Amino acid sequence: WPLPYCVCSPGRRLYRMIVSTPAVLAAGRTNSTDEPQPLPLQAARTVTVSPTTARDTFLEDDVSPPRVSHGERERIEELPDLMDRIHKMGMTDEYMAFRNRYMGWRQGAARGASGELEARIVRNNTGFGYWYPTVQVWQWRRTLSYWISVTFFEGSLFFAISSFLWCWPDKLGRLKAAVTTWGYVGGKINFFICTYLMCLETINLSNAEHGSGHGSSKKTLADFENGHAKTQSVDTSSTTRAKSRSVFDSDSSDNETDATDSEDEDEEPFMFWPFHVRTAIRKLDSLGAGPWPYYASAIYFVGVLVFTVGLAADFIKSLPEEVSSWTLKLAFLIGSFMFAAGGLFECIENKVFTSCTWDQGYVGALLNLLGGLGFVVGAIIGLPDGYAFASNFSYGVGSVIYAAGSAVMIVMWKDEQFGLTFLAVLNQLGGPNGKPIVKGEENQPEEMKTFSTRAAIFIMIYIVTAVLSFYDFLITMANVSGARWGLTLERAFNSILPCVFAHFMLALNAGVYRTPNIAPFHQLYIMCRYVAVMMAVNNLARMVQSLCIEAGRPIAVLDAEQ
Repeated sequence: WPLPYCVCSPGRRLYRMIVSTPAVLAAGRTNSTDEPQPLPLQAARTVTVSPTTARDTFLEDDVSPPRVSHGERERIEELPDLMDRIHKMGMTDEYMAFRNRYMGWRQGAARGASGELEARIVRNNTGFGYWYPTVQVWQWRRTLSYWISVTFFEGSLFFAISSFLWCWPDKLGRLKAAVTTWGYVGGKINFFICTYLMCLETINLSNAEHGSGHGSSKKTLADFENGHAKTQSVDTSSTTRAKSRSVFDSDSSDNETDATDSEDEDEEPFMFWPFHVRTAIRKLDSLGAGPWPYYASAIYFVGVLVFTVGLAADFIKSLPEEVSSWTLKLAFLIGSFMFAAGGLFECIENKVFTSCTWDQGYVGALLNLLGGLGFVVGAIIGLPDGYAFASNFSYGVGSVIYAAGSAVMIVMWKDEQFGLTFLAVLNQLGGPNGKPIVKGEENQPEEMKTFSTRAAIFIMIYIVTAVLSFYDFLITMANVSGARWGLTLERAFNSILPCVFAHFMLALNAGVYRTPNIAPFHQLYIMCRYVAVMMAVNNLARMVQSLCIEAGRPIAVLDAEQ
């Protein structure tokens, strides 16, 4: 190792420092003159310096590496070994510690600078600070993943209820369009938002080394919450961003956090168009995430668009009935295959077919695949006439499975697994369960404490309340008549209020990191949960009552009212 040590930049800088010390000058005198002879390699290999002095010396300007001739190499080999002199000075341990730290830096295992290029390439880039270098990045991904899981769950509930109700169209009477077609519209809106946000997250993915347009700032996580995650950055070059580490690794070097990234660094713009295919694949590959997250997000998004085409054909009354029917069937068939493909890509991303971990990402991806297969079965059964019941029932079962998968995604969000089921690289943050490692009691590392499972369950209750309230609103609006339109609109407004309240609570949970523990805010927050439960029960009772009344009406009465 002597030759590459000497020709590298740190070796030359260390050499320039140690040749000026008295011990080296004395060892390097090979003639009677007073001028010291330089010791290019052997002295640099054996003389010990303190880390502080070495660090200050390394800040000198670099020079181009000289060529080493064969004769100079022979003279280097004849230089004396100074280990005996270091041992007599009692500095052997200090020298060996310095040598080990330097060699660790060369191999990429240091606690300071990030090491050489080859070591950075082969190293497994994981950890909280690596994917969340600033507070803004953490907040952005937390909010984005929250609304992805919430809208997925809400859209699945809309599809499940409307699909099961469509199994008995003759019992729905004048409520048929309200609780089936318009329920599908509500589901489509939620699925559109969900899949679009998935595309945004994958296209604009970044880490501590590869900054992206959104959320880049000087403010670090240490400024956000003590004990959550501190970051440390060292400006290693003019083009690479700094590495960040968790609080447990950065406590010993808080005084170095002033070396932050330059604000003038060029950053990629934030992208809103979901079909930047080559850009997304290139960025994900450079980050070590692979192409599957974008494949899953994009095909889900295209599937929603195809579903929307079929649903729109049902609203165009000028189309012939046969054209409208087959457009709906073919669109739902293609969209179902795309949803199944999205679940397949999520399974590949979470290694469902090559492992048996049964963690949250594994279970959620598997459920999404099964939900997509339920859609495919329903679409195929529905192609010929006469199988509407089996087709809609299969759609309903697939939607229930999707709701279970999105419920797993909500739990993953609660556990800081912001990659959910489609971006697995964000789900391993150092802890045994994938959560971030933070400083606990007595400065010991432990997994970060997150929301309780009860909090995640109440998020689902808010969504259920919103869905049932929306169906109650649709049923009320279906009863609008010329003589009672004012009273009907008043009741419709009262019916939609629980939906508004539930979405306010969902928005509040997106920004609340912990349940308030100060009176009276803690009591108010808890009471809102129970109010949501009572609203859900009330809306469910009103919806069931309306459907039962409509199903019990004679056909002649329904025809007269229509």
